[in-house]
Amino acid sequence: MVSWRSRKQRLVADSTCYAEYIALHKSSHKAMFLCQLLDALDFPCRMGTAIHCDNDAATRLAEDQVLHSQVKHIQVKLHSIHENIDLGELEILHVRSADNIADILTKALGCSDFVRLCGYLGLRDVTTRTM
Repeated sequence: MVSWRSRKQRLVADSTCYAEYIALHKSSHKAMFLCQLLDALDFPCRMGTAIHCDNDAATRLAEDQVLHSQVKHIQVKLHSIHENIDLGELEILHVRSADNIADILTKALGCSDFVRLCGYLGLRDVTTRTM
């Protein structure tokens, strides 16, 4: 993990699809910036930078405007993600909600979920040291 951010969205979303779509848009901008930064440092970024999303509707909307009649109210600037996907610069991957590592930074979790997600991040409990 190189960059992460957790904060309340400034735009009002009337559905989880819209909220996740806004997050995908912001994530795509961050991914494009990081690729440009790596290119400037002579570390070429591989094509198709992966962005993980746990919302099926937002993933489908990002890849293809299937639900066009139901999303006419979404700001046009948010649809710029389509261009990045069409150019092969971004790839939206579905992640199961249960395996969404970002939840450890954004939600109150039960003990077992917290420990499992810590394991995904390579973190370990230092209070259970063996002697």
